[in-house]
Amino acid sequence: MAVQVRERNIEDMKVKLSSMATALNKIVYLESALKVVGGGFEIKRFIWSELARLYEERMMFERAARALCNLAGVEPMFKDRMDSCVMAAEMFCRVGRLDDADEMFNRVARDAGEIDKKKISLARKNVFFSFANDFDKKGKRASAVKFYEKLIKMKLDESEKADVTEKLRTSYMALGMFREARLLG
Repeated sequence: MAVQVRERNIEDMKVKLSSMATALNKIVYLESALKVVGGGFEIKRFIWSELARLYEERMMFERAARALCNLAGVEPMFKDRMDSCVMAAEMFCRVGRLDDADEMFNRVARDAGEIDKKKISLARKNVFFSFANDFDKKGKRASAVKFYEKLIKMKLDESEKADVTEKLRTSYMALGMFREARLLG
């Protein structure tokens, strides 16, 4: 369903959005606005950021991640692009799309300097640890195993590596994956 969009600047769009009652109406309006609005980067940045926020509120995490990915494509400053990519990676992790999350981290790391690459690597490690521990606490071991398997391939400290290996071994045993548990050493 498309909505007719007459607004051509951000201020008019904000007024129109404030008059709408539901988040779904706002989403439909903004999606229609993307098709109609010309090549103005400021307007596209506004639309993509609003869409990402609304999708996240509605717990449509994959769509929020895609919106953040598109937002990162039109961000002029590297720091904003980096923040959008990291947030998109988090959204992809929430829906279990680890390959897409990895792609977002790799995408932003390509353009980064040495200091920013370390920040991105740390962010990747923290996001994966956070989701792995969260799934482990909820008893969703199969989901946690995916994150632990990604973590074990990363460059970690010896204590972190040992911790991840032990948690992965425990999860493998709980899931009946005895061969994989033995292969860990």
